[in-house]
Amino acid sequence: MSPVRCGRDRLGYLALVVLAPAVLAPMAAGQSDADDLPPWHPLRADRVADEREPPSTTMSEGFYTRLFRAHELLDDDSPEEALELMDRIRPARIGKYEAAQLYQTYGFVYSQLGREDEALDAFQKCLELDALPTHQQQGIVYSVAGFHAGNERFEESNNALMRWFRYEPDPIAEAYIFMGANFAQREMMSEALPYVVRANQLAEQPSENWRELQLAIHVRLGQLTEAINLLKDNIGIWPGKVPNYVVLSGLYSETGQDEDALAALLIPWQRGVLVVEADILNLVRLNLFLENPARAGTILSEALESGSVEENSENLRLLLNSWTMARETDRAVDAIDKLARLADDGDVFHRKALLLNETGEWEGVVESCRLAIEKGGLEEPGEVWLLQGVALAELGRFDQAIAAFENAKRSGGDNVRRNANTWIGYVEERSPGSS
Repeated sequence: MSPVRCGRDRLGYLALVVLAPAVLAPMAAGQSDADDLPPWHPLRADRVADEREPPSTTMSEGFYTRLFRAHELLDDDSPEEALELMDRIRPARIGKYEAAQLYQTYGFVYSQLGREDEALDAFQKCLELDALPTHQQQGIVYSVAGFHAGNERFEESNNALMRWFRYEPDPIAEAYIFMGANFAQREMMSEALPYVVRANQLAEQPSENWRELQLAIHVRLGQLTEAINLLKDNIGIWPGKVPNYVVLSGLYSETGQDEDALAALLIPWQRGVLVVEADILNLVRLNLFLENPARAGTILSEALESGSVEENSENLRLLLNSWTMARETDRAVDAIDKLARLADDGDVFHRKALLLNETGEWEGVVESCRLAIEKGGLEEPGEVWLLQGVALAELGRFDQAIAAFENAKRSGGDNVRRNANTWIGYVEERSPGSS
């Protein structure tokens, strides 16, 4: 098991969303001032690792021979034979350094056999002896941190990592992200952040997973400005990653920067790579909210035509609203005709009649009102009858107009009845034969 891999694998659960400032604070729970940290602490800018006194590395020839043979058997993928050989050695009869080597080898054997609990126990016994050279001991400490993380013992993992940091003169970026991910798994986001930031600063190549973890932590901590800056930096590194634009747009909206939210989504749309329906619809609604209905209609029309957005009632109503707000009557009527095929009631035909009424297309108004009444399900049928009567009056079909107004009076409210009576009086005055 690779302890670095253990740390990296656990980044995914956070990955949802300019690097954070170099000043790292707060550093850890209960430690708000870097000067209060020990000189070797991983978050000190001026850190200096502690040095262990070199241990005695005396080893008898007989012990060396057996240990060497055990490692050969491990290399030959024969851990059972290696274990049998090692069980013949009595720890009480060998020196401290030899015992540390023995327990380390037990750890390797048990790991190869898949007996992780016994492997961890062997490594722990090795570390308790504190008898191996630093480079060797550091490898075991790091492996122990990985074992703990792999078993979701994140606090124990970080305790082991802190021991590793103490004697590590040049810590790798992976160790910092390992530490930060462990804190994040424990929901200790403030403690996780400085380690994740430091890992991203040390990384030889930018890591999407690491930077997504930092982004998620900023968001969880309500640090939306920092999250926005990080996302902008990520876009500079990976300009083709559409999710970065989508999340950036969402963060801009969250902070009331609606124009920037719109601009963030327009970039991938104009490049032809914004293809997820929810993202396109969000772009359309942002345009409507910012009073750009013509652009909203154009975007939605193209998305419906390409199949990126489903042609259903809800989306067609959005298209209709866009073209209506843009005063694009012909396009609005076209949207209504498509919507009418899916509609369960006559409301769509009523809206079409209202649009045609604005341009004086009276025959179209009469027919649309007829279809609306025929389809039924209208909230205000009297309004539809009244509109039809007006169109019929404009066409000079006075008898039919009066009949429509009478229907309006029967099915409408007080206001509709008053208007219908007014129109009846007007029509009767204009009808042939009136005095």
